Amino acid sequence: MKRLTILLACAANSTHAAPQQTITTVWRGGPIITVAGDTPELTEALAVRDGRIIAVGTLDAVRKAAGRKAATIDLKGRTLLPGFIDAHGHVSSVGQAAALAQLAPPPVGKINSIAALQEALRIYTPPAGVPIIIGSGYDDSQLAEKRHPTRHDLDAVYPDKPVLIAHASGHFAVMNSAMLKLAGIGPDTPNPQGGVIRREADGKTPDGVLEETAFFTAAARIIPPSLEGGVASLVAGEKIYASNGITTAQDGRVMPENWPALAEAAKRGALPIDTVALISFERDWPADVRAQIGKGYAGRMRIGGIKLTIDGSPQGRTAWLHDPVPVPPPGKDASYSGYPAIDLKLFNAKLAEAATNNWQVFVHVNGDEAMQSLIDGVRATGLAGKRTIAIHSQVVRHEQLAEMKALDIQPSFFANHTYYWGDWHREVALGPKRADFISPQATAWSLGLRPTAHNDSPVVPPDMMRLLWSSVNRRTQSGDILGPLERISPYRALQQVTINAAWQIHEDADKGSLAVGKRADLVVLNDNPLTIAPEKIADIKVVATIKDGKTIYGTVAQGE
Repeated sequence: MKRLTILLACAANSTHAAPQQTITTVWRGGPIITVAGDTPELTEALAVRDGRIIAVGTLDAVRKAAGRKAATIDLKGRTLLPGFIDAHGHVSSVGQAAALAQLAPPPVGKINSIAALQEALRIYTPPAGVPIIIGSGYDDSQLAEKRHPTRHDLDAVYPDKPVLIAHASGHFAVMNSAMLKLAGIGPDTPNPQGGVIRREADGKTPDGVLEETAFFTAAARIIPPSLEGGVASLVAGEKIYASNGITTAQDGRVMPENWPALAEAAKRGALPIDTVALISFERDWPADVRAQIGKGYAGRMRIGGIKLTIDGSPQGRTAWLHDPVPVPPPGKDASYSGYPAIDLKLFNAKLAEAATNNWQVFVHVNGDEAMQSLIDGVRATGLAGKRTIAIHSQVVRHEQLAEMKALDIQPSFFANHTYYWGDWHREVALGPKRADFISPQATAWSLGLRPTAHNDSPVVPPDMMRLLWSSVNRRTQSGDILGPLERISPYRALQQVTINAAWQIHEDADKGSLAVGKRADLVVLNDNPLTIAPEKIADIKVVATIKDGKTIYGTVAQGE
């Protein structure tokens, strides 16, 4: 164990009030991984007072700093780490999805065929007073039929009641005939900018499948937001996050219609963990909201920056690629390579506005053609050097990573794609060469970038151990290693969800490592991810989550 020199400092000023504690607590008796340097550093003990870390170092030195009345928590061999930071996700949607018909395939759920999907919808009971059926998480790539359900499949279960099911990626949905009618979608409805209404053989009649903006705009019309429902969903999602060791969440695409619930939850002090909101800047926002962009926390919530979306999803084959997909979706020819989800003139105008206002920009970008549009836009609009975050960055080329380094475009990788869709990418969506280089974390580190990794929940569960495991092993569901050269060490993987994630959102002075003056955002694990066999990392369990020195999930008894 590396011995660290004791460091003491007064607690730094917080942007919001930390919970008051009556005692000082000393943590000891297990591996304490600080994530304070570029190589693993362990310490014997750590002391917390009033939600802040006041001492880190040897047990004797920490006890001296803490005082004789300090309580002690014996880790009993368990591992203490900085609390995990959600580099990208949609925490409010996690809470919402938990209340819908569950249509996810293995290993998350059990839906592996259209017949199983139909049965799940048949037995689902919506909340009282809700006249429609909504399901979440189906995945055409994991269904036996290897296709999206159609309106006819849903009509067979509910011929009259409106039904909508959302794809696991969040980029597709299927409506039955009643829901299409309710949404005002018919043979004469044109495709919206950046989206597709799939048609039947006549080329006119909607088959029920909606891509990208066709889904988003229709859903906004038929599912009006509820203030109290939105607050409840947000709190429920954050409790799920906390159970996975996450102490800072992201609500990664907040729409104007959803903003009131987020603002109200913060006003009520209802949020158990910090929440970084990204406002969807394809939409218009009032001046009072724009004035909050980049400001500090209030009620555990802050607007971290603006969100823009260039393209779709690689597993859905709507990511905007330079070269065609190996197996095009139905109705597309061999030249199909996805498409942009936004007019690029509008995109560049939004980048320029952000540069003028010194706002941080977060961009959903999956395909390499989309990435080039981001690179060109940052270079042309004055955003170079302003830590733009490229969310997902999955099909990025090596030379593009070098350009990103020069422009300070930092990647946040959806690293779990190697596990959930790796086989699909290799065989259908990308082909072997591009699949092997998907989410190239090792290359990003080697070029001097500071990458993060995320789950994009609710696309996949906010399971941070599975995320670490995927970054380290890159194993697909079939057992293949997808791009072995892009595997990273457990410590690099841990940095991506702690200190790097804090740095990307400009909060590393306050979070992401265990250091004096930083907030006592902690997670206790039942094993050490740095010493356990790499293939066993996904089996590690979260024992407890501590936010600002207060246990918000699990138990860690004082006086042990």
